[in-house]
Amino acid sequence: MFIELFGTHIRREAGAPPVLPAEVCRTRTGSLCTLCHASWASYSAEARARDGALAQFWAGLAPGAPLAPLVTSPLGRHYRSVSKRKAFLSRDEVRLGLIQGEGRHRPVPVRACGIEPEQHAAVYAHVEKVIHTPQVRPLARSLRYVIVKGSYTALVVIISVDRIDGAAVSAANALSRGLTGACGTVRGVLLYEDPGSDRYYLGGRNAPPRRSVRKIFGDTDIRLTFGGRSFRCPPLVFSQVNASLVDALIVEASGMLELTAEADLYDLYCGYGLFSLTAGAAGRRVTGIERSAESVEAAARNAAARGTTNARFLRAEITGSSLGGILSHLRRRDVVLLDPPRGGTAPGVIECVAAARPARVVHMFCNIDIMPAELERWRREGYGVVRGVPFDMFPGTDDTEVMVLLTRS
Repeated sequence: MFIELFGTHIRREAGAPPVLPAEVCRTRTGSLCTLCHASWASYSAEARARDGALAQFWAGLAPGAPLAPLVTSPLGRHYRSVSKRKAFLSRDEVRLGLIQGEGRHRPVPVRACGIEPEQHAAVYAHVEKVIHTPQVRPLARSLRYVIVKGSYTALVVIISVDRIDGAAVSAANALSRGLTGACGTVRGVLLYEDPGSDRYYLGGRNAPPRRSVRKIFGDTDIRLTFGGRSFRCPPLVFSQVNASLVDALIVEASGMLELTAEADLYDLYCGYGLFSLTAGAAGRRVTGIERSAESVEAAARNAAARGTTNARFLRAEITGSSLGGILSHLRRRDVVLLDPPRGGTAPGVIECVAAARPARVVHMFCNIDIMPAELERWRREGYGVVRGVPFDMFPGTDDTEVMVLLTRS
């Protein structure tokens, strides 16, 4: 497993701990947070460790295929464009804390996280400051998470609660007025109803496609610029956690796809149209496929906003059975890009894509430890690894994003 290899390398490379500002990576009691590497390793040491672990991991995974050096993050720290805090009860007071993944263990009440921008810390500090004031107190009883999403200059705050009712809306309005005054980068606030039936902070993959959402203030769409193009992304739609590295992803994907004016791109798990409308611009036609209705609608709006006429976006579960009809018109010169969630592709997806015999496939892995199983499925279907490029999409964590080019063997 890559995580074990990386752990060995970073312990070897860490050296002297970084000098941190007084409140960064520390709890209210002054103890050091150890949920990520930012509190005890410099980014340069971490990047060296990741590169070494990747070389060792790749040698056993795709011998003979080249692996590029790690594409480091322009922001090694304070990079996250998405962050969250879980609400928990401490001495009869609601506190906000970091958690590892989406587990049920006790959150860590960190004041300012080393891999989050300072603007995020200001949002969480303000919520904690006012949550027990008379006007905002009704939120304290049902608060689950506070989520911050956006660019590095404009933020949307999502207040996740067990139930949206009149009292919650009134309290959220009071919270919003103070929040936008105290944190100038906040452009929108919304309430999100989540009864807590699953462990995910914005609903799991099997959650209902739309949950109850109430706009409280402002423009709640997230505005992003990547690849020289502007995007609007609804706050409940997936967006990249490290906006500083997205342009590099687009450039590499475009180079791997080698899309020509005669070829079509099939973009699986297309989200709000990031790759369809950047890397896909050189092609004859683009077909984006995504299970989320909100994502498909956002992708279509982004295409219309720039006058793109060669892209269509389909809402469909991405399974082996559903893809058969969609890929039935794929030609041997066409290309496919897959950017699935952490759990990887569903059974039959790789096999269905391979059966259509596209010229080139670009498969992106945000969970490096599923690569051996997924690449073995490609191998069995006649596709081999041409090259891989790792991206430090998640500095401070054990995760690494890897983009892989595959062609028919």
